Amino acid sequence: MKKQVLTIAAFISLAILFFAMSGGFVAKLDTTNQDLPGEPLANRTTVTVMTDALPVWQSYTGTIVADQQATLSARLTAQVAEVLVDVGDEVKAGDILIRLDNLDLDARVRQTEQALASMQAQLNVARKEYTRTKALIAKKLVAQSKLDDALSALQSAQANFRKTQASLEEAQTTYGYSIIAAPFDGVITQKLVNKGDIASPGVAMLSLYNPLTLMMESDIAASKRYLLKLGQQWPVSLPEQNILLAGVISEITPASDVGSRSVVVKLTFENSQQPLYPGLFARVKIKTDEHQALIIPQASTYRIGQLQYVKVVDGDRVVPRLIETRPYNDQQLIVRKGVTAGTVLLAEPR
Repeated sequence: MKKQVLTIAAFISLAILFFAMSGGFVAKLDTTNQDLPGEPLANRTTVTVMTDALPVWQSYTGTIVADQQATLSARLTAQVAEVLVDVGDEVKAGDILIRLDNLDLDARVRQTEQALASMQAQLNVARKEYTRTKALIAKKLVAQSKLDDALSALQSAQANFRKTQASLEEAQTTYGYSIIAAPFDGVITQKLVNKGDIASPGVAMLSLYNPLTLMMESDIAASKRYLLKLGQQWPVSLPEQNILLAGVISEITPASDVGSRSVVVKLTFENSQQPLYPGLFARVKIKTDEHQALIIPQASTYRIGQLQYVKVVDGDRVVPRLIETRPYNDQQLIVRKGVTAGTVLLAEPR
């Protein structure tokens, strides 16, 4: 019997201990929005809870692309004699990037130049002969047939000269195909050939892009097309690089994709010094609507533990009131619960 009494007493003692540890003997903090006991207002600075129109944002993903980019290939079949650049190299427009074997092409140009010089000499002789014969005809010293022969010789010489001149231009053009030059200022992104390889028409050899033409390309829902205008500026973020940019709409496709029901929008970055390159993941935020929110100064709140309060002016007194907020900017908060528009608060409750 005595043992049972001791067991019951021990159980009751443990229950009382657990109840005390759980705060059973401590008065609970009222977390409702009932005003707590107040204090005199005196000469305190106050602020009024204001409303403000806040934007509603919708995010769309996209990719950083270069508006000016090119993949270079040969226009004739030839062996690669030199590759003068590597991946990552910066080049200027006109810089020679690749030379193809062009010894036979160079020889053809020289031969055609010599042939053209010969045709020029023949043309000069024919022109002089025609002029001389024409003068003799005027003096009636030669027959008309001589002038006809001189004219025919001149016309033949002119035709031969033009034909050879065209051949030279063709030879020079073909020779030019053996030199691959940069079409614009840019950065090399791919090198697909090496010295000794055989270049063929249409087969890619190099790729490059102009870093000054980088932009974001995004598919925006066609239903939001009416919100978009050229020149608008929207925030663009690159989460992987922790970069924030201001994107300006530079192009909107006039038709939507049937499958995705979206339009392609391009945004440029003015005077951006950020390290961007094609292929980066990006996100743009578009303002789609507005909603009214209650705004208060951050300085008008204070905390007791984890709870946030303001001091509400009630007549000539101020009373603490529990509120819930979220950040708006560095100095202001958005009120989620606790006060209404027009409520007067102490500007600095502490």
